[in-house]
Amino acid sequence: MKKKLIIVFAVITAVLLLIPVRKVYEDGGTQTYTSLTYKVIVWKQIDGKSGTEFYLFPNNFRQLDYYE
Repeated sequence: MKKKLIIVFAVITAVLLLIPVRKVYEDGGTQTYTSLTYKVIVWKQIDGKSGTEFYLFPNNFRQLDYYE
């Protein structure tokens, strides 16, 4: 029983670390997907950057201005 509880706790922890939160910026539609372990930025600026960038922990906790 204790082993099953540990496995369930480990699975829940892994899921929480990997589920991203989506945010859309009003700079032309830039989207970020941020979780505790990574950040994906899909750039769509009106007069600038376009493309996709991927950052792993600990570089995923910075503001969007840092990556520009």
